[in-house]
Amino acid sequence: MKLKLEHIVLGLIVVSVAAAMYFSFKSPLTRAFRNGQMINGLLIGTDLVDNSRHADTLIFLSYAPATRFLNIISIPRDTRFTQKGARFRKINELYAFNYKATKNEQMAAQETTRAVEQIFNGRVAVPYYLQINYESFRKFIDLIGGVTIDIDESMNHDDTAGDLHIHFEPGRHHFDGRQALEYVRYRGPAGDIGRVFRQQRFLKATMDRFKNPLTMLRLPQIIATVTRDITTNLTVWDILAATLEIKDLRPENIRFAQLPGTSKNSYWETDADNCRGLFDQIVPSTGTVVAAGPLIRVEVWNASGINKLADKVNWMLRKQGYDVIESGTYSVVQKKTLIKDLTGNLRAAQKIANIVGCGEVITRFDNKRYVDISVTLGEDCKISDTDKQSANKH
Repeated sequence: MKLKLEHIVLGLIVVSVAAAMYFSFKSPLTRAFRNGQMINGLLIGTDLVDNSRHADTLIFLSYAPATRFLNIISIPRDTRFTQKGARFRKINELYAFNYKATKNEQMAAQETTRAVEQIFNGRVAVPYYLQINYESFRKFIDLIGGVTIDIDESMNHDDTAGDLHIHFEPGRHHFDGRQALEYVRYRGPAGDIGRVFRQQRFLKATMDRFKNPLTMLRLPQIIATVTRDITTNLTVWDILAATLEIKDLRPENIRFAQLPGTSKNSYWETDADNCRGLFDQIVPSTGTVVAAGPLIRVEVWNASGINKLADKVNWMLRKQGYDVIESGTYSVVQKKTLIKDLTGNLRAAQKIANIVGCGEVITRFDNKRYVDISVTLGEDCKISDTDKQSANKH
């Protein structure tokens, strides 16, 4: 008996659904999604030098399925880290050390995740990793149709020996894979800390691309590229489940933070006390509970070039119950408003951004300061008397 085409198609669909259900049931990651268990992983960006491959980018991700809240913590590549029997002193050299010894990307990535667990003092396990090199990064960005980024200041760098030439002017840019790689590699006057900020901004813009229906139509190609060109211990089904889980993640449920510490003698020295404070916000809760009224202390700095703008913002925030304990004017104008959450009170920082009507919110945990939130007003902040009146109705 000859099978009809529709019977064959139906059979393939049934087999595919059954396979998806089976692998989803077997996968620890998808079980964690179902059970609301916290999921931790490490994104590792490496160069392409075979004999001394370095981890130029380290980003820790912690996702709480029960609340659909994602913590993203950048680890500066110059973070001081030592290993017995090795001569390196920076965490980005750990990957190079293990890769040179084994010529195995998986083993180098696994050792790097263990090192991150040590930096976090064993507060969390990091069972998953995704390691991407320059070429894989370019392919991936091209495949999702590029990424749109707003640049605040000129970016210029020429490295003839490394054949790296970066020239971008302020404004909105839509980057293809090559341009995107130049953007995330650029260090500039602020060094690695400025690069961390740009990488976080880029990661957010990349995640936004998955809200585009055209990007989701390319999902099979994207997954094929990830499994073929990117080193990871995630399975195809894990990647599919993760993509579907986070594609509708709300921006306000993403905390962008940085490993607490200070720059000293070409190293990033971690601050153990602030690291504990930051992880108290992540483990076991997501740290989204907001303190009330005057308990939230704020500083406001005017870097907009607009006369008395800080006074207007101070008035608006005090009307809402915030305790503005310090304010002043910067001598250097800043393009964009920046709102720093210093104590893990992300929701309060987001509310201030809504009150002011502008501002990019980031977490830079520092419990040694006397304020909870630091606001630096940029040229994008425009406050009128009408805005002040409407603030009373928040």
